[in-house]
Amino acid sequence: MNTPICNFLERYTAENKLRLHVPGHKGEFPHDVTEVHGADSLYRSDISGGIIGTSEALAASVFGAKKTCYSCGGSTLAIQTGLALLKSQGCNTIAASRYSHRALASAAAMLKMNVKWLYPREFMSADVVYDAEAVSGADALFITNIDYYGGTWKFVNPKMPVLIDNAHGAYLKFVDKNIFGADYRHPMELGFPLMSAESAHKTLPVLTGGAYLHFANGVDGSRAKEMMSAFGSSSPSYLILESLDRFNAMIAENVQMVNNACEAVLLLKEKLESAGIPMKKSDPLRITVNARECGMSGFDFARGLRANGVECEMADENYAVMMFSAVTSIEDVERAEMAIMFVATGTPQPLVRFPEIRPAVDMPMWEAMFKPQRIVPVERAGGEVCGSINAPCPPGVPLIFPGEIIDHNVVEALKMHGVKTVSVLTKTGV
Repeated sequence: MNTPICNFLERYTAENKLRLHVPGHKGEFPHDVTEVHGADSLYRSDISGGIIGTSEALAASVFGAKKTCYSCGGSTLAIQTGLALLKSQGCNTIAASRYSHRALASAAAMLKMNVKWLYPREFMSADVVYDAEAVSGADALFITNIDYYGGTWKFVNPKMPVLIDNAHGAYLKFVDKNIFGADYRHPMELGFPLMSAESAHKTLPVLTGGAYLHFANGVDGSRAKEMMSAFGSSSPSYLILESLDRFNAMIAENVQMVNNACEAVLLLKEKLESAGIPMKKSDPLRITVNARECGMSGFDFARGLRANGVECEMADENYAVMMFSAVTSIEDVERAEMAIMFVATGTPQPLVRFPEIRPAVDMPMWEAMFKPQRIVPVERAGGEVCGSINAPCPPGVPLIFPGEIIDHNVVEALKMHGVKTVSVLTKTGV
């Protein structure tokens, strides 16, 4: 498959021109250029007919999308763009899981959109009911396809505008469902109109920040570049664009690479299960160990992995999450297996139960974010109005949002996540 961005950067480097243009390293990183002649512009690529637009069209064909826009700001920029498009099309209220990524909240606040929170059956789960009653009053729906533990939602057509956060699931398009089942599906396989924001860099061999915004048939994405330019840097990284472009050819030449990686991880899961390592059900490129059943917290399990030469993606009170990728090898999973097996286990403990957070709302999020604020210790925050998004990262999922009243359950949840201080609205006269 053609790689127009890669080809251009190779040609430009070979010409050895005196670079009297930014960036200031002047060629020390030869493929890191700016919008020089022939390099195209990310925010005009849909009308320029240049190398970026050509590469994006190739990506759309690879993923089965009507249209694909590259993002150099991760799926965060793709989510911001998607919400801005919905706003431009008349959406004022979006329904979303309470455990959505912070990118949703910050973008909604900047766009003065209201969010109707939907509550999953368990803490930080993607398994949310999106029936007519739940989404009533909303103009559009925001869905998380895979949560940080590796859970997913039930694939139903909500028959309303949809933006999906598929940050962790870009690889699913290339997974053989006959082998790994249809429990996890790529949004472009669902068959109804939607936008899908997905981080290429999380599970594909792409540089950090590389992401897609895909459009399925029936969705108007004609103003996507305009909306993306409102949030994204005017100097997008050509190194990131190059890595996105390179992946098109990589997957076209070897689509089996993803299934090979999934098979290697599946083999590891089977070995761990046989060895009695308790795991939560997760997508094909993730292992989520129930550390409590191993007699420790997820933080302790992560320290054990680290001592054995492995760094995991995320840990919390209950679980340790390990993420693999489309280029994971047998050698990688063998090394992971050894590290996991060498973590000392103890007497099983019950899961830590997080307080249910359903705080009262004092004012709209977009209003509270920009009011005067002060910092207070979490222990003294009860009864105050939250002023900022409080989201431990990873997973980047907020516990409390601006405009909400901090109650006892919120205080306890923040303390359990190690949050020491919180920004609250300054009281009148204080």
